[in-house]
Amino acid sequence: MYFKIFGCIIILIGFSIIGIYYAYKPIYRKNDLLEMKRALLALSSEITFFSSINEAILNIEKNMQKPIKNIFIKFRENLEEKRGEELSTLWTDALQNGCYETYFNKEDIENINIVGKIIGSFDIGLNIDGLNIVIDYINSTVNHLDNEKNKTFKMYQSLGILSGLMIIILLI
Repeated sequence: MYFKIFGCIIILIGFSIIGIYYAYKPIYRKNDLLEMKRALLALSSEITFFSSINEAILNIEKNMQKPIKNIFIKFRENLEEKRGEELSTLWTDALQNGCYETYFNKEDIENINIVGKIIGSFDIGLNIDGLNIVIDYINSTVNHLDNEKNKTFKMYQSLGILSGLMIIILLI
């Protein structure tokens, strides 16, 4: 009897945690996107005022928080190790290897990957215009996530609890 009650509590807690995870996932993604926006704005100003991409990346990496900082650390390491390769290849490698801790989805990674193609050009105006395109994408995605969060936050929390209760009812 006690094992059934204990099992029911474990199932309910487990499904509740899963529901809470899915409820907070868009919030974590929004925070990562805002941190990337901050990094890209800093990169835009660093490109404007500094001539070396290494100095710009080093200054950005000092001011960023952990998940996004890993991407810029990997990019700087790629710049130091793999001389002769295109910057877009180095950025793509850094983005794919550094974003495993982030909540970016495939579309986010594809749009942020544009930064590597932009940084490679020598025209500062083109670099800044390209970075502004990616920043505009981030702004529109953040607005969409805010609207989605209002609609789905309570739904995922309730769905987790109700799924746990349904499994308990089916098992008993």
